[in-house]
Amino acid sequence: MSNNYLSVLTVVLILSVPLITHADSLRCGGDIISPGDTEQQLLDVCGNPVSREGGDWLYEKEGSIPRVVTIGNGVVMFIRDLDESDAGFGTHPLGDRP
Repeated sequence: MSNNYLSVLTVVLILSVPLITHADSLRCGGDIISPGDTEQQLLDVCGNPVSREGGDWLYEKEGSIPRVVTIGNGVVMFIRDLDESDAGFGTHPLGDRP
């Protein structure tokens, strides 16, 4: 029974890795951007954001929840889902674009 338990636990952990990674990362194509990556790496992998509000960059990928990437000193500091507290991005359909 111990081997079965370990097998099930191993499968659960392996299947949960994408969920854990999603919490603080941004997937663009086959690549993943995480905190600690450089601003240039983000641009190279994901391209330009849809909108920028100071150090917060908005990325909207088709079929995914919009993500806000916070840049500080040229480095990705935080990645999170867009939510109602991000009023600056919601003021215009194109964010900070005229």
